[in-house]
Amino acid sequence: MWRGVQIMLYNSISEILVRIVLLITVCIMHVCIEPHARYITELDLLHYKRPRRESFIPPWAMIFLIVCVPLVILSIPSLTTGGYKDMIQSLLAWTLACAINAFITESGKLIIGRPRPDFFYRCYPNGKITKDLQCSGINKDVIDGRKSFPSGHSSFSFCSLGFVSIWLCGKLRVLSRNRGDGLRVLTCLVPLVVAGVVSMSRCCDNHHHWEDVFTGAIIGFTSSYFCYRQYYYPLDSEQSGSPYLSTGEHKYSTIVI
Repeated sequence: MWRGVQIMLYNSISEILVRIVLLITVCIMHVCIEPHARYITELDLLHYKRPRRESFIPPWAMIFLIVCVPLVILSIPSLTTGGYKDMIQSLLAWTLACAINAFITESGKLIIGRPRPDFFYRCYPNGKITKDLQCSGINKDVIDGRKSFPSGHSSFSFCSLGFVSIWLCGKLRVLSRNRGDGLRVLTCLVPLVVAGVVSMSRCCDNHHHWEDVFTGAIIGFTSSYFCYRQYYYPLDSEQSGSPYLSTGEHKYSTIVI
């Protein structure tokens, strides 16, 4: 028995450490490493001369959508049926997906260093190009202006809200027993629609190119589905929506209450 407790404690700590290490790594990358400064000619600058605009989706709204909304929805089983084990597994899968997505997204931004559509006015706020093509704008704005690909808003919205969509699809058994139910289908699609709106807004406010948004969506949704499958049965199985832990088929027990 003591041996079993030790194994469960070890697995719980390792699960938490993986996420902490990933998030710390991402924070260090974001603060300490500048993106690749690709050479941009005067002709190239014409492709990045969109006017600067405020984000249509403000930071507080993004935090609400990708953090608060998933937390509330994923907590429903524990609040209604006492399914705390299910909630723990869903939170483990969701947080792992977000951490992996953050690492991939930030790595892409730093390695590729693609200028944003409004990079010209970040580099030359007064609209006048210097003779040596050196930016005269605020350094922070210039650095951020080289982090267009992939879109972080797109990847995080499709990762976080995409996970909610997949989770709902499993719980409502849309792809297993209860096919042909329009209400269930629409319920699962709502988070993806919201994620799509957030992503498309980044093209409208000139912060990203459509390729950045499209790639970010793929990265985010792939991360969420991959991590969901590490903890839950396939969406088309008879046990759709059930975590492996509930049937004892998961190799490791993470937390026992």
